[in-house]
Amino acid sequence: MEPHDVGGNLTDSAMENIAENSNFASTNVIEAAESEKVSALENALEKAASQDITSGNTQISSNLTEALLIEMRDLSKKRLFFQKIATGCMAGLLLVVFLTCIIVVPKAMTTLSHINNVSVKAENSLDEIDVMTKGITSATDSLNELVAGNSASLTEAVTSLSRIDFDGLNKAITDLQDAAGPMAALMKRFR
Repeated sequence: MEPHDVGGNLTDSAMENIAENSNFASTNVIEAAESEKVSALENALEKAASQDITSGNTQISSNLTEALLIEMRDLSKKRLFFQKIATGCMAGLLLVVFLTCIIVVPKAMTTLSHINNVSVKAENSLDEIDVMTKGITSATDSLNELVAGNSASLTEAVTSLSRIDFDGLNKAITDLQDAAGPMAALMKRFR
């Protein structure tokens, strides 16, 4: 905004105000308007000068503010980008944990159930083996007692069997067959 523009605008409005509010003659109105125009121009120049000084500072501070805002925007974009990456990683990790829970845990539970069943069966088998070993132990003890108690009679029985005359026994059986053979043939005929 140029100072003469500001002054011109103020003068026109000042002239209208003076013409309306005063009872002066037309020369007094023009002189008053010119003096007001001069003072308005001086005020406008002072404002422009002060604005040039402060506008430089304002321009520097606005440039600095703009640079800071741009840097903050860039940092926010970077932060948002890394937050998206972190969120994606967390979502992936959550998905892996969820799938693991869905797939692996039921299989592990089934496996643990089978292991539990096998261990119960193994425990029952061990109990049965304990019973069998006690039975075998008692049977061997009984056999040892039988052998110990009957060893004398067994020895006597073996000795008696060894004294038997098998050749004579065989001859007696043969003689019996010869004697009973014709009788058996005769009996067959009566049948």
